[in-house]
Amino acid sequence: MKQQLTENEREVIKLINFFKSRGERLAQEGALTQEHEDLNAACERLTEKIYNHAAFRQQVLEKHETLKGIIEDHAQCPTCSKADMLKKVGVATNERGWKMNRYKCRRCNIEFTWNRPNNPWDMIPFLEVCLQELDANMQSDALEGDLRERAQGARDHMAVSLEQLKAAIESADTEKGQMEEQDREMARMLHEFKKYLMIEKIKLEPFSEN
Repeated sequence: MKQQLTENEREVIKLINFFKSRGERLAQEGALTQEHEDLNAACERLTEKIYNHAAFRQQVLEKHETLKGIIEDHAQCPTCSKADMLKKVGVATNERGWKMNRYKCRRCNIEFTWNRPNNPWDMIPFLEVCLQELDANMQSDALEGDLRERAQGARDHMAVSLEQLKAAIESADTEKGQMEEQDREMARMLHEFKKYLMIEKIKLEPFSEN
């Protein structure tokens, strides 16, 4: 769990461990006061909060990373129409602000930007545009019979995918917003508790005139 903690959280845990060790020593000596017990209890509660929040933060960030990877390009070279010699060389942003992968075809020795977004956040407006274009095409009198049926099937499938994607992104973004708000609250709480613990630690240092 340690790798999930921020620098500030690690510093507070270090201070807490100092007071925990001290409390155990005082208990063995029979010198543990109510004040020490209360401090230890507060430290225990804060430790639990820190680790619970760190686990939540890790879970949210992992979900976001997983979502980033759900879009598969299936890119093909525009010249040879093959994918086996493609190498991703970067990311480009189009006029709509969508991020798209750039590839090099080692067979044809050309670079190109693939024609669809590389992430689910940009894929939502992309699919919305595709649906609008499909709807416009389906209004055409030239589209009839089997062709119209297939277009309708493709449109329905795309609409379902879009709604599922929207739901997943909305849930992940809501969770991330909650996590960031908790991060800010935790940072404020740790700042105050850290000041308190440091003052308590200073009180324990023996006074010397030398």
